[in-house]
Amino acid sequence: MTTAYDAPHDELDGRYWSATRIALAAVVLLIVAMWVWIYLWAPRDNPDRLETRAFAEAAQAWCEPFEADLDALPITTTDTTIEERADNVAEGTRLTATMVEGLKDEAASVTQENDRKLLDLWFADWDAYVADRELYVGRLRDAAPDADRSDLAFTLTERAAGGIYTRTIDGFAEVNEMTACGVPRDI
Repeated sequence: MTTAYDAPHDELDGRYWSATRIALAAVVLLIVAMWVWIYLWAPRDNPDRLETRAFAEAAQAWCEPFEADLDALPITTTDTTIEERADNVAEGTRLTATMVEGLKDEAASVTQENDRKLLDLWFADWDAYVADRELYVGRLRDAAPDADRSDLAFTLTERAAGGIYTRTIDGFAEVNEMTACGVPRDI
């Protein structure tokens, strides 16, 4: 039994072109166009990259000896006593604070307004980190010799804007090719 069947008007070359298929094809084409634009023409500037490259170069050179000294310190989780741990963290904190103060002195010559804002934010994170280290040294010095080590973990102050400020410190240093100016790994 055969029935008469008239092909719909939207059939083209044996394919059925519905509104849904046309919409999906348009979406696919738009996505392809978006990625082509991203790969070929989209701006690649990082908003955290300093325009004042002289500071970044000087900062890297300033931080390298501190990075070497900090890397030479024993990792504090391997210390045998709490007193030894306090001494090592105190030395690392002293080196870190000296490094940051030198960076601030170097940054005083940066006059570009956006760079100043970025550096001020970076130094605020550094100040919080150094303060947390100093508090940690105090907690270690005040701890009883037989205190539970799990109660003496290093903690970071929570940022008002959220996130972990050590990541922003390291991220800013990385973006600006100042990797020696990242957070020390001694704790």
